[in-house]
Amino acid sequence: MQKLNYDAQESWSLTAGLMQSPIAITSKATDKIDYPASLELYYDLNANYVRDTGQGLEVGLTGTAIIANRPFRLQQFHVHAPSEHTLDGQTYDGEIHFVHEAADGRLAVIGVFLRLGAPSETFASILNRIDDESVFSCEVTDLLPTNRSYYHYIGSLTTPPLSENVDWYVLEQSMTISAAQLAEFHVHYDHNNRHVQPLNGRHVLYYRDNK
Repeated sequence: MQKLNYDAQESWSLTAGLMQSPIAITSKATDKIDYPASLELYYDLNANYVRDTGQGLEVGLTGTAIIANRPFRLQQFHVHAPSEHTLDGQTYDGEIHFVHEAADGRLAVIGVFLRLGAPSETFASILNRIDDESVFSCEVTDLLPTNRSYYHYIGSLTTPPLSENVDWYVLEQSMTISAAQLAEFHVHYDHNNRHVQPLNGRHVLYYRDNK
């Protein structure tokens, strides 16, 4: 399997150029969302596969996200390490992207930062099932923060074709995996994060979850 060359990102094919992801998020420079825009996640408890796609480790999980009262269907989630987005200058140890699609085809990606700490049972299951197409229990509660405060902006996919007009929701609260789990991921990918892209005048919004 040919893997995407993260050391030669300038050679990637680019379909557009002014609304690219990831970005460096600066919390003090965001605009607060002052209307109802909660993020509700209803994900299934079983996943269909784990694949090494050549861009990262991808998990076939389905479910629904209700974002600002609009439904999106979960297509899959995948892992980048280190993180692609940064928050207030910090690069995290990893970042999970939950990829969703609306009925009209628009994409919404929910990003969750990973830091070193307690191990994740879900992450362990993923590492143990790479290139396994069988159904397995995948309750992602230990990869999703209970607080759903997020940063929102319009960007792109972070791998080719780098298509734009993707709604990004990067959660403020991070989750943990162990150092051993991160080391095991790095056996497959030394690094699979795209470089931070210019903001180009885009506004980044912040929604505070008061639950």
